[in-house]
Amino acid sequence: MTQVLALHARKMGQTDAPNLVILHGLLGTSDNWQTLGKVYANTHSVHLIDQRNHGRSPHHEDHTYESMALDLHLYFEENNLQTASIIGHSMGGKTALMFAHLFPERIDKLIVADIASHAYSPHHQSIFDAVQSAPLETATDRHAIQEHLQQQLKDTGVVAFLMKNARRLKEGGFVWRPNIDVLERALNDVVESVPLEINTLPTLVIYGGKSNYIDPAALDAFDRACMQLDAHCIDEAGHWLHASHPEEFKNVTLEFLAS
Repeated sequence: MTQVLALHARKMGQTDAPNLVILHGLLGTSDNWQTLGKVYANTHSVHLIDQRNHGRSPHHEDHTYESMALDLHLYFEENNLQTASIIGHSMGGKTALMFAHLFPERIDKLIVADIASHAYSPHHQSIFDAVQSAPLETATDRHAIQEHLQQQLKDTGVVAFLMKNARRLKEGGFVWRPNIDVLERALNDVVESVPLEINTLPTLVIYGGKSNYIDPAALDAFDRACMQLDAHCIDEAGHWLHASHPEEFKNVTLEFLAS
């Protein structure tokens, strides 16, 4: 039986406002959403979640979408959230879809950011190789780790994203906040499919025009299943669309949440 974990979260906004839960992607953290979270906090009670094996939430050998959805359900129970809207990016989007499958009555509106329900081919190994080989124990500053990642990955945006996970130790050196070993072993589970059945949940699929995560077949699948579907493409964005194009992402999601 899956062990359910109590998740760490950052809370913003007024407690009597509608609830909005935000779920980050693989190797992400609640920190990635603080800037947008402050905007949403003007109209919502915002919960920036660290999913299991990420950020300040507990680590566990089990890392499946069912386990992450059950963690989220426990968070709803512990924080007296009867219902909430959910924004989920990438892995967080699949967690949101699994939560919608298991607990549809707990969702007001669903925003799925640049991910589909279908299975993907594993494609994160180069990132994990770079992270695993980084000189954490010997690094005297963050620059040494950043330089290593840049040499390995040649992608400034991804490197900046990963560096959010490096934590300095008092005794010297650094550690990664995520449970890197478990997440690497769980890559097949991370890219696995999640259920997408006919439903009446108000759903927004927002995706990047330069990302390869959402294709016409994925949009057709959402269209067939979601009776109340909106879709929006941020033409010049890639997979990390909320970071690269925060203004358009903010405007589109706020309009959907207010509708």
